[in-house]
Amino acid sequence: MISWIQTTFQKHTKFFLLFLLIVITIPFVFTIGAAPGIGQAGHKTLEQEFFGYNLGNEQQARRIMSDGSFSAQLRGAYQASGAQVQQYALSRVAGLALADQLSLPQPTEKEVSAFIAQLPAFKNEQGNFDQQAYQRLADSLKGNPQFSVADATRVLREDARLDALSKVVSGPGYVLASDVAEQLKRIETSWTLAVASLDYATFEPNIAVTDEVLQKYFDDNSFRYEVPARPRLSAVEFKNADFTPANAPTEEEMRTFYNANAARFPVPAYADKKDAPALSLDGQPAATDNFPKVRAQVEAAMKEVAARNLASRAANDFTVALFERKVAANSAELTQFLSAQNRSAAPIAPFTFDAPPADRPWLANYAEPISRLGSERFFSDPLPTPSGYVVLLWNESLPSYKPMFTEVRERVATDYRDGEKRRRFDEQGKSIREKLQAAVKAGQSFADAAAAQKLTAKTYASFTLRQPPQDLPYAAYGSLQTLEAGQVSEMLAESDKGHFVYAAEKKLPDVSPSNPRYAEVRQQLMQYTASANESALLNSLVESELRKSAPATAAQP
Repeated sequence: MISWIQTTFQKHTKFFLLFLLIVITIPFVFTIGAAPGIGQAGHKTLEQEFFGYNLGNEQQARRIMSDGSFSAQLRGAYQASGAQVQQYALSRVAGLALADQLSLPQPTEKEVSAFIAQLPAFKNEQGNFDQQAYQRLADSLKGNPQFSVADATRVLREDARLDALSKVVSGPGYVLASDVAEQLKRIETSWTLAVASLDYATFEPNIAVTDEVLQKYFDDNSFRYEVPARPRLSAVEFKNADFTPANAPTEEEMRTFYNANAARFPVPAYADKKDAPALSLDGQPAATDNFPKVRAQVEAAMKEVAARNLASRAANDFTVALFERKVAANSAELTQFLSAQNRSAAPIAPFTFDAPPADRPWLANYAEPISRLGSERFFSDPLPTPSGYVVLLWNESLPSYKPMFTEVRERVATDYRDGEKRRRFDEQGKSIREKLQAAVKAGQSFADAAAAQKLTAKTYASFTLRQPPQDLPYAAYGSLQTLEAGQVSEMLAESDKGHFVYAAEKKLPDVSPSNPRYAEVRQQLMQYTASANESALLNSLVESELRKSAPATAAQP
């Protein structure tokens, strides 16, 4: 089976290729704990043991993340955030360690084959295994030294073993009959709704603004204008441009990189027929070698990747050396260290995270690592930036203060107008809702009642939440939990609209076991409960293992 995987993994889709480019070419650094210098620094690394791996080693951290990312994509987690993928990657490692502890056997070739066949990434629109989709994967892996066919094979074997572990640790996922009944009501109730909307953007109440009104608003809401404590920082930058290799990669290296990433370098459309490739006997374009046409782009991309990797390594070397030197913040020894490293620390004006410096907007993304900095731990881990990496140095912490009214008058005026407009909009919504409810109770149609309030109603007939209308306002779904037939909901705010939902009809489903959908819904709930049990167990193992190697400084405020 494994040799079959290796020989039949063929071309890959552009989506997976893009994923592999992201995972492989951009260095990944775990930001767990508060130890400085996490990542590789020459032959020196700081230990952060995690089920036999060292998260302080950039190569091992990269492998954990790339394995987890590849696995998540195969399972259909296309929209997962970076934090979710990181948690999943760590949970995979914890699960494999638990499988070893429980002495679960390695999966057989038949078990691996069955596991692959049920992965979402290899299913067609009908939900069946698509051999061609499976075979389209390996061209993106061929010749790639960072994530090869062998790596993909290993991840699939591990995931098949984790699938077996899931059956052991997740439990049966028991659910109550009342849970099944509630879920059936939730997804199988048939609704006919009418929705009318009030536009917030065109709602223009007359709001009088005087200094007396604003002063009172400022006094009542002074906490909103208090400037929080802010750090004064300096930045030591490691720009990719400073690490661009002087020598170009070899032709063989560029060819290998191109073959592994061909979708990244599209060839421009043919300007005229003379540029089009010749046709083969079957009428299809004959195979052409497009590498010469995009050679310059390939070389530039390889240099960019190499420069970013070198900048990452230099930044990690810098933090490890700084950690080992044991210098103090703002000290003469620190100045000497920077000079010896041929580095300068550029001062950054004090800022709050909701208003970062205009030339460094990415600082808003690093509130958590910056908040850990202080006199004891005064430098950050290397942080990615659009142009490379940066190590932030703490200089001092500025206390919070309350500005004078005159300093923030314009902001106060804007906030007051916005708040007053929203308050009056809500009041208008309550008034309209009462009129709509009274009108339909008196026998008037909802459409006519809405028109009387200068609103237009739209009807959504006979649908269930299992197959809802595509254009039903999202806010309307929340009202269905409590709405009964003949009722008009309170105004539901959504973006720049306020929606009124009228339940013209509500038909409850049969919630007894005789309903053909009962067994299916029960099984779905059991699977969900079992999956939640497994996730809770693995997450607890991850947290417990991370605490073992968490540095003492991580507990400081």
